[in-house]
Amino acid sequence: MLTLLDTLGESSFIPKALGSKVKILLKMDNPQVTKTFNSLVGTSEAIRLLSIFSYKGCRSYVRANYPKNPGSGKSKEWKQWLAGLIDGDGSFYLTKKGYASLEITMDMRDEHALYIIKNVYGGSVKLVKGARALRYSLRHKEGFLALVNDVNGEIRNSYRLMQLNKICLKYGITLLYPDKLTYENGWLSGFFDADGSISLNNANGQLSITLTQKTSEILQPLTEIYGGSIYIDKTSNNFKWYISNKEGILELIEYFKKYPSRSLKKNRLHLIPRCYDLKSIGAHKALNKDFPLKAKSWKIFKDKWDKYEI
Repeated sequence: MLTLLDTLGESSFIPKALGSKVKILLKMDNPQVTKTFNSLVGTSEAIRLLSIFSYKGCRSYVRANYPKNPGSGKSKEWKQWLAGLIDGDGSFYLTKKGYASLEITMDMRDEHALYIIKNVYGGSVKLVKGARALRYSLRHKEGFLALVNDVNGEIRNSYRLMQLNKICLKYGITLLYPDKLTYENGWLSGFFDADGSISLNNANGQLSITLTQKTSEILQPLTEIYGGSIYIDKTSNNFKWYISNKEGILELIEYFKKYPSRSLKKNRLHLIPRCYDLKSIGAHKALNKDFPLKAKSWKIFKDKWDKYEI
C-alpha cells in the first residue's frame, strides 16, 4: 500500500516515502516570456526517502487544512506557486472532441502537494504505471475553470501558455500574459518544486541550488532578480540556473520563508542554515579521532540531509 506523510508549505508536517528520479513528460513584449514551443517539461529532483506514514492520513490532513472551495479563499501567492508548478510539471490538454483537462505529474514524495491541489479544485491523484510517480488529473468543469482563472496571467512557460490559450478560446476566456517577474512573486517557489534541486558536495561541503530547463529563456530573469548564473550541463545538454555563494543562498532562504516550497525539498531548505553553522566551525572536515563531537555533529546533520529530514 502506498504510504506518505503529508506536508504543507506553512506546516512542519513532513512527508517521507520511497521515490526516484522521474522524467515528466507574458505581455507579448515581455522579454521574460520563453520562445514558443522551445520549452520542455522539466525533470523532478531524484531522491530516495525513508520513514513512512499512512496514505489515508495524508489525505485527511490535507482535507482538514485546505478545505475544498474552488471559488474563493486562494491568495495571489498560492496562484503564483501553482502557476510555477504547472510551468514545470504540468500540461493543459484539449482533445479533438473538445474535452479539456489538466495533468500534473510529480514524484511519489510530493503526493502531499498534489492532494493540496486536489482538495481545492477536485480531480484525482493516481499512480503512474511503471514509474515511481503520481499524476494529478482535473477534468471536472467547475474546478477546472476555477483553476484556469486562478493561473491565467501567471503562466510564464510559453509552451504551457500556448496550451492555456486553446483552453481560453474554448471557454471564451481572455488570455492574460504575465507581468515582468519580480522578487515579490510566488512563481519561483512552484517552479522550484517542479524543476529545482539542492545539493551538497560531500568533499568540500559546498551547497548549491539549481533549476534545469531545455532552454535558457525562462531562466534568464532569475539571474537578474535572485543572482546566480546560467550554464550548459554537458552531461544532459540542459541549461541550468546555478547559485552557490553563501550570501545568495541565504537570501533565497528568506524568499522561501515568505513563499514556501510545498515539496519535500523544503526540508533541505530548512537545513541549510545548520549546514553553514557547522561549516563555520570546521565540522565538515573534522576527523573523529581528533574532534569527535564536531565529527558526530556533521554525521547527524548529513544523515538528516540524505534522508530529507529536519
